[in-house]
Amino acid sequence: MTVTQAILLGILYYFANSPWPFGGLGNYAILYRPMILGLVVGIILGNPVLGVTIGATINLMYIGFISAGGSMPADMSLAGILGTALAISGGLEMNAALAVAVPLGLLGALVWVGRLTFDTVFVRLADKYVEEGKPEKVWIVNILLPQILLFLITAIPCFLAAYYGADAITNLITSLGGNFLRILSVIGGMLPAVGIGMMLLAIYKGPARIFMFLGFLASAFLGLKTLPLALIFLALTLIYINLKYRDDASSGEEASAIGETGKLETSKLLEPKDIRSAWWKWMYYFQSCYNYERMQGIGFLHAMTPILSKLYKDDPEEMKAAMRRHSEFFNTENATGSAVIGLVAAMEEQKKLGADLSDEAFTSIKTGLMGPLAGVGDTIWQGVMIPLMIVLFLGPAKDGNVAAPVLYSILFYIVYYVYGYWLLKLGYNKGSEAILNLMENKAINKVIVGAGIMGCAVMGGLISQYVNVATAIKIPMGADKVFSLQADFFDALVPGLLSLLLTLGCYALMKKGWKTQYVILLVIAIAVVGGLVGIF
Repeated sequence: MTVTQAILLGILYYFANSPWPFGGLGNYAILYRPMILGLVVGIILGNPVLGVTIGATINLMYIGFISAGGSMPADMSLAGILGTALAISGGLEMNAALAVAVPLGLLGALVWVGRLTFDTVFVRLADKYVEEGKPEKVWIVNILLPQILLFLITAIPCFLAAYYGADAITNLITSLGGNFLRILSVIGGMLPAVGIGMMLLAIYKGPARIFMFLGFLASAFLGLKTLPLALIFLALTLIYINLKYRDDASSGEEASAIGETGKLETSKLLEPKDIRSAWWKWMYYFQSCYNYERMQGIGFLHAMTPILSKLYKDDPEEMKAAMRRHSEFFNTENATGSAVIGLVAAMEEQKKLGADLSDEAFTSIKTGLMGPLAGVGDTIWQGVMIPLMIVLFLGPAKDGNVAAPVLYSILFYIVYYVYGYWLLKLGYNKGSEAILNLMENKAINKVIVGAGIMGCAVMGGLISQYVNVATAIKIPMGADKVFSLQADFFDALVPGLLSLLLTLGCYALMKKGWKTQYVILLVIAIAVVGGLVGIF
């Protein structure tokens, strides 16, 4: 690997964790994912087709990955970048690359902890700008300084690991011989069970459970790939949802009526461009200065600066008061939280027009909405939509289709930002009652239940296709006959049965409260011991 290639990999790792080019959660859903990173790493190293294939393989481990409430159990971007780079430059086969990538992802979680810790330092400077009433300087503490810090703790370590560590790790693995590589392959074949098990934690419930087994059987016995499987079960899901909710048609009308009662009487103090400017700042930089003290508080303040600058530019004391109330603790899901941006902008406008709105009113609205919106938003996007959309493109990507990660990125960006802008307008025009009512409306339930059913079906197909568990036990039955436990028993009974049992076992352990890291270590231990004694 050349110095230039290693530098580019370091910069790529920074961008995967930064707000650019797709926005805060846009980057997390796109550039942070190994499937997309594999393509970029492959381009840097001169083999995009192999890069996409390896990235998609690594992405299987993180298919059900969820980061909520400031937690980050592993860094899939570092696993994707260095895992793909190691596989391409060192000639590792797919499962071996996955086995190497997972520990790198666990190690990369330290970067996340360091970021949230050190970003706390910038909160003090933000408070100084608040007391000075200078909204034009908030970008310094929300973007400039935190991103300099982020570059230092991401780009430099990744460059060093790629340039100095890739050859060392590859040479070590090669020197350990073929048996070691075989065990790495066994580990890599089993580890996707953990990622799929994580996904099942969010969607394996209620009527969706039976669809997981149906998807598994359809893939195991009929050989259906991911896309046709998804299309078939999409049709079945629509039929099921229509039958289940056919008596609830009136709920939408009731929701509309309730929403109207919460409508705020807005004036023309704020122009559409002011609202859009606040929203873009929120969508891109809501987590740019993420920290343990205020979480997204500084990001929320930065998003509100266009609104505050327009309303209070000639009133220094009101400017300071407004900046104080919007620099408080805040934490929710990005696009769904757009509703709060719109609502609070409308409240600030009303306050400027003379409405009796206290600081406590703003705090109550924000704290009252951020929890429910986070619960719904994280469920819809991290728990269902992102994994489901990735799954639809994962099969073609694993086959080396370089268009798959590109199409996924475009589709997600459009759907996510349209959703966020719709909620921004809802919050600004309708008010808090409409937002809360929407969160409880059966239309949302239909989306969640339907996506869960389809997601379970596709997860069943993924188990059959991508979790590889096979026993090597063979029993001599005579002079010329050997009974293969895998081929003559398990495959004859249900192809992929061991893969299904392993995945359900991982799911059961995590459901009981086992941390993901411990489940990963257990699977690795089983693979190592089983590989050494000849079971796998």
